[in-house]
Amino acid sequence: MSPLEALINESIPTGTYGDTHRGPWTPAEQEQHRLDLEHALDGWHWTGDPRRVRAQAA
Repeated sequence: MSPLEALINESIPTGTYGDTHRGPWTPAEQEQHRLDLEHALDGWHWTGDPRRVRAQAA
């Protein structure tokens, strides 16, 4: 599974990272999660922006 697929399949954050049976994220876990998200989104572009479609039609 690619990082982007993992991001898409991720449920709404609950304040935990990984094992859901423990306390809130530590600062290090929060930082790693942010880095994982940045890696998954690196180079990704949304092509469904309706503003772009309207601009091309004009």
